[in-house]
Amino acid sequence: MQSGAELFRRGAEYRVGHGWAPRRDRLAQAVPGTVETPSEKPAWFWLALWCLFVLGVQPWSSRVAAPQGTTGSTNSVMKGLLLGAIFLIALAATKPGFRTRVNPTGTLYVLYVMFATATAFLLAEPLGPLTRLARFLIGLVLVFLLWRPLVQVPERLVRAHFWAHILLAITVVLSLAYAPSQAWRPLSSFGTGYRLQGVIIPMLPPRVGEVGAILLGLALIGFICKKLSLVPSGALIGLGVILIAASRTRTSAAAIAFGLVLALLLTRKTWFGRLATLGVPALLGLAFLMIGSLHTWLLRGQGTRQISSLSGRTTSWQAVLDEKVSIQTAIIGHGLGNKRVLLRRGEGDIDVMAIDNSWLGLYWETGLLAVIIVALAVILAWIAVLRAPTPYIRACGALLMGYVSAASLNESGLSDLSSMTVHLLVAAAICDADRIRHRSKRPTPATR
Repeated sequence: MQSGAELFRRGAEYRVGHGWAPRRDRLAQAVPGTVETPSEKPAWFWLALWCLFVLGVQPWSSRVAAPQGTTGSTNSVMKGLLLGAIFLIALAATKPGFRTRVNPTGTLYVLYVMFATATAFLLAEPLGPLTRLARFLIGLVLVFLLWRPLVQVPERLVRAHFWAHILLAITVVLSLAYAPSQAWRPLSSFGTGYRLQGVIIPMLPPRVGEVGAILLGLALIGFICKKLSLVPSGALIGLGVILIAASRTRTSAAAIAFGLVLALLLTRKTWFGRLATLGVPALLGLAFLMIGSLHTWLLRGQGTRQISSLSGRTTSWQAVLDEKVSIQTAIIGHGLGNKRVLLRRGEGDIDVMAIDNSWLGLYWETGLLAVIIVALAVILAWIAVLRAPTPYIRACGALLMGYVSAASLNESGLSDLSSMTVHLLVAAAICDADRIRHRSKRPTPATR
């Protein structure tokens, strides 16, 4: 004799199988773990929206001579308008009562924005920091809005992030045809040679190297995990290598190598695969030391003193550490956007240098409490990567987190809405969504 609950369950399954059930029940059967209706917008709409978002967070540089005479203030206004337009479009395309999820890393970054906003009112001129924080908060909320169309299925967000960097790489290549004289930046301070930069979208060589590095890493992981075939993956890997080499960006090369090693170590199941993962970068390191052309690329015309000081970065780092500040300044910093340190050398010799270190820059701008909050966000993002069950998603998360962890030591960006922060948020979001998807697919006692 069957119970009433068993008869009700079998009746529901029969209705779903024969199309008699309501649309809500059929969608719940089609998409495990959710009863929401799918987004009415096509997939390309959200992909294009994410590409525009990644474009809007790129640090367009006023030092790149744009063909229309774009200035730094104009670039800032254009980026702000672009980000605001993307947010309004996403808000309008999202249905009322939508579901979302805020992962722990995103929660801590919201806490960081709130803390920095509170400390900005203590500054003499809070308008600049508040504008940057408003832009940062809009970016965080935009990621939360895109949970249903992009983040909930993590492969979609990885694909969108991949396409965004493909388009950025295409603009750099088109810059060579559009304005070849402006696309090459001379190495005047270090020696002879040139570095590739963006002109159509003003990007300095380090940013071009970052685009090439992310493109190279995601294409290689896509090929290894059989998400890309040989021809497109080979073309994209080659394009990434060319951008890194032509921009002569050592930080991007080292960071993406570190990220790829971590990604492969976390996904290889055999000891042979893990040893091969460690052996390939060791051979590449020997090649850079032994082959003359690679050695010249690595030195970039610098002497021993410049190499040991990381192109002068250690001078500004030491100045930040030696600066005597009050307890209040140590806690809340000098103000968001203050990314340079003033150096005094002897009688009247004054120099201003950038703090090319995300952690020291974070301390200088927003203080020790902000460093603790962002460090916890990075740790939680790494925990999410390690807990991701799907090897492809875990590899992509490890690649992005490895790049951010390595590049943050030599570049700034974690204190603001930058490309580095977006990599961090993407890695945390896809790995968190992958874990939730895997948990929703586990058979419950009733289904067993």
